[in-house]
Amino acid sequence: MQLSQKISVSLERGILNFIDRYAADHAAKGRSAVVAKALHLLQLTEQESYLAEAYAQSASQDKQIAAEFEATLNDGLVKGVANVKSVSEGAHASW
Repeated sequence: MQLSQKISVSLERGILNFIDRYAADHAAKGRSAVVAKALHLLQLTEQESYLAEAYAQSASQDKQIAAEFEATLNDGLVKGVANVKSVSEGAHASW
Protein backbone atom coordinates (compact mmCIF):
# COMPACT_ATOMS: atom_id res chain seq x y z
CA MET A 1 0.00 0.00 0.00
CA GLN A 2 1.35 3.39 -0.94
CA LEU A 3 1.53 6.12 1.64
CA SER A 4 -0.60 9.13 0.91
CA GLN A 5 0.65 12.66 1.13
CA LYS A 6 -1.48 15.57 2.17
CA ILE A 7 -1.72 18.52 -0.23
CA SER A 8 -3.78 21.67 -0.27
CA VAL A 9 -6.03 22.37 -3.26
CA SER A 10 -8.34 25.33 -3.82
CA LEU A 11 -11.52 24.51 -5.73
CA GLU A 12 -14.64 26.40 -6.69
CA ARG A 13 -17.71 25.86 -4.52
CA GLY A 14 -19.57 24.12 -7.36
CA ILE A 15 -16.84 21.51 -7.73
CA LEU A 16 -16.75 20.95 -3.97
CA ASN A 17 -20.54 20.47 -4.00
CA PHE A 18 -20.15 17.89 -6.77
CA ILE A 19 -17.39 16.08 -4.85
CA ASP A 20 -19.53 15.97 -1.73
CA ARG A 21 -22.58 14.69 -3.65
CA TYR A 22 -20.49 12.09 -5.47
CA ALA A 23 -18.95 10.92 -2.21
CA ALA A 24 -22.39 10.54 -0.62
CA ASP A 25 -23.95 8.84 -3.65
CA HIS A 26 -21.08 6.39 -4.12
CA ALA A 27 -20.17 5.67 -0.50
CA ALA A 28 -16.72 7.18 -0.93
CA LYS A 29 -14.60 7.60 2.18
CA GLY A 30 -14.46 11.35 1.63
CA ARG A 31 -13.34 14.12 -0.66
CA SER A 32 -9.82 12.73 -0.94
CA ALA A 33 -11.14 9.43 -2.27
CA VAL A 34 -13.24 11.22 -4.90
CA VAL A 35 -10.35 13.43 -6.00
CA ALA A 36 -7.98 10.44 -6.09
CA LYS A 37 -10.45 8.49 -8.27
CA ALA A 38 -10.88 11.46 -10.62
CA LEU A 39 -7.12 11.87 -10.98
CA HIS A 40 -6.69 8.14 -11.56
CA LEU A 41 -9.25 8.29 -14.38
CA LEU A 42 -7.45 11.31 -15.84
CA GLN A 43 -4.17 9.38 -15.70
CA LEU A 44 -5.75 6.42 -17.53
CA THR A 45 -7.10 8.75 -20.21
CA GLU A 46 -3.63 10.19 -20.74
CA GLN A 47 -2.10 6.72 -20.98
CA GLU A 48 -4.72 5.64 -23.52
CA SER A 49 -3.97 8.75 -25.55
CA TYR A 50 -0.24 7.97 -25.58
CA LEU A 51 -0.93 4.36 -26.60
CA ALA A 52 -3.26 5.44 -29.40
CA GLU A 53 -0.63 7.85 -30.70
CA ALA A 54 2.05 5.15 -30.60
CA TYR A 55 -0.25 2.73 -32.41
CA ALA A 56 -1.02 5.32 -35.09
CA GLN A 57 2.68 5.95 -35.61
CA SER A 58 3.39 2.23 -36.06
CA ALA A 59 0.33 1.46 -38.24
CA SER A 60 2.06 2.11 -41.57
CA GLN A 61 4.99 -0.11 -40.60
CA ASP A 62 2.54 -2.81 -39.47
CA LYS A 63 0.78 -2.62 -42.86
CA GLN A 64 4.11 -2.99 -44.64
CA ILE A 65 5.03 -6.06 -42.57
CA ALA A 66 1.60 -7.59 -43.26
CA ALA A 67 1.99 -6.94 -47.00
CA GLU A 68 5.43 -8.56 -47.00
CA PHE A 69 4.04 -11.55 -45.12
CA GLU A 70 1.15 -11.95 -47.55
CA ALA A 71 3.53 -11.74 -50.51
CA THR A 72 5.37 -14.81 -49.23
CA LEU A 73 2.35 -16.81 -48.05
CA ASN A 74 2.02 -19.05 -51.08
CA ASP A 75 5.56 -18.83 -52.44
CA GLY A 76 5.81 -22.59 -52.79
CA LEU A 77 8.18 -23.24 -49.91
CA VAL A 78 5.64 -25.29 -47.98
CA LYS A 79 3.76 -27.91 -49.99
CA GLY A 80 0.17 -28.72 -49.18
CA VAL A 81 -0.65 -25.38 -47.56
CA ALA A 82 -3.20 -24.14 -50.05
CA ASN A 83 -5.87 -22.80 -47.70
CA VAL A 84 -3.86 -20.36 -45.61
CA LYS A 85 -5.89 -17.26 -44.78
CA SER A 86 -4.28 -13.97 -45.61
CA VAL A 87 -3.73 -11.48 -42.83
CA SER A 88 -6.24 -9.09 -44.39
CA GLU A 89 -8.96 -11.75 -43.99
CA GLY A 90 -8.14 -12.37 -40.35
CA ALA A 91 -8.24 -10.40 -37.14
CA HIS A 92 -6.28 -7.49 -38.60
CA ALA A 93 -8.72 -6.61 -41.36
CA SER A 94 -8.99 -3.09 -39.94
CA TRP A 95 -5.40 -2.35 -40.97
